[in-house]
Amino acid sequence: MSKKIRVGWDDLKPGDLIHVKGSTNTYRFKSRTDWHSIIKVEGDGVGVSATWTLGVEKEPVSVFLVVYEEDFAYATRPAPKRPRLEEPQQDGEYWLKVDYPNRKWLKLIVFRSGSIWFFVIGDLGPNVFTPYHTWVDVLRNINPLEVLSAEGYYMRKAKGKL
Repeated sequence: MSKKIRVGWDDLKPGDLIHVKGSTNTYRFKSRTDWHSIIKVEGDGVGVSATWTLGVEKEPVSVFLVVYEEDFAYATRPAPKRPRLEEPQQDGEYWLKVDYPNRKWLKLIVFRSGSIWFFVIGDLGPNVFTPYHTWVDVLRNINPLEVLSAEGYYMRKAKGKL
């Protein structure tokens, strides 16, 4: 089961599921209209705000469903997936972006000899090492959001993008 996030009126994107006040039906957001308080949706017409018909004599008629902002309850879309973090394949320095207060990046030194050992050096001081035997242990205990090579980290830092 995929997780869903709620989306407001101003953040709608095509494909979002629209929930209308007082209705159990959902509609798929199609596009905005020329009016700020009306959106086009796809779905069956039961319980939707309105059905609009546009057309001129001797021209094809266009029928579409709309939802008024006052009838809009909320919208949902699948939650963004976290990127898969690849295990470092070579010995050396890497940087992990973490979600700890007061610490955004931790230095990861990777040594491989026989078994795999990971040492994390953080803001705790230059001589503090925490060994991890596998990449899964690192992911489980530190919960990094991003992994960068030393080159990638220092390039971003030089550009002021950290």
